[in-house]
Amino acid sequence: MPTTNRDTVIEVFIGMHSDAWRFYAHGWVPPYIRQKLDRHGEAFPVCQPDLTGLENFMFQLDAPYKKKVTKSGGVEIEARGRSAIVFGEWLDALLGVV
Repeated sequence: MPTTNRDTVIEVFIGMHSDAWRFYAHGWVPPYIRQKLDRHGEAFPVCQPDLTGLENFMFQLDAPYKKKVTKSGGVEIEARGRSAIVFGEWLDALLGVV
């Protein structure tokens, strides 16, 4: 596990591709997430992200993050430091269900 400093940054985009959701990751990616991605940092298909569930999960663990919903209905999410590690746990659940 990395040191939990502000240099640990994960950025993801989850968006619709035809009739399914596609996941893209950039930056620090936990090994247990990386093994679920292709060589480009993508996973397809993934389930629709539960953004309310993410908000509750991150809030309960005092893990701030940035979220931006796009015009097309996708979402960009960035987490830093300890929050990136917490976010990785939520992503693991997202990528484990199709």
